[in-house]
Amino acid sequence: MILQKRSILLLAFAALFLLPPVSYSAEKKGQAAFLKSLVIPGWGQYENGRPTHALAFFSADLLFLGAALSLNHNGRQLRDSYEAFAATHAGVIGSHGKDFYVDVANWMNVYDFNDQRMSERNFGALYDTYSEYWSWDSDADRARMDQMRVDSDRSYNRVVFAVALMGVNHIVSAFHAARLQTQMSGKLGENSGWNVTPQRVRGGGKVNFSLWW
Repeated sequence: MILQKRSILLLAFAALFLLPPVSYSAEKKGQAAFLKSLVIPGWGQYENGRPTHALAFFSADLLFLGAALSLNHNGRQLRDSYEAFAATHAGVIGSHGKDFYVDVANWMNVYDFNDQRMSERNFGALYDTYSEYWSWDSDADRARMDQMRVDSDRSYNRVVFAVALMGVNHIVSAFHAARLQTQMSGKLGENSGWNVTPQRVRGGGKVNFSLWW
């Protein structure tokens, strides 16, 4: 799947390079370069005679795309693994939602969970003791399943981070292409630029993106 999507992107990128050049005013050329690189990072750079920059932006997009697909696949595999583990070691029957497995990972059995909800008079949160039954063989198995669930959620959360980086790459590429075109037209001052600062935070990361002109 990853190879197929990369191949499609590469073919699209190569095909766009074969399009005939169109004559624009200097302002419209900058807008066109911006939009081209916003759609496909590196396109505007390539048409401005900067193939190295074009390759860098396009390669970064493929890297982030590959990371997103890989992380999503890993998260799905871990989810399937902890669901199968819960079925084997806690007797879970059928398919259930994420919140159910959070409770399964935090309680030894459905009866303990229901007793706690009843003491809180939260009757709407009670589980059916047949269709939503679980009872762990041991606390070690429960803890192991909980770690698998956390790892799956962490992998899914990182997909969002990878997709966000793709978006940032598109925006940076667009402004960079427009800046190159404007430089060629001799209309850009020196007080312009951009900065991207990735930061690691607990449970994931974030990207600070700033532009000035």
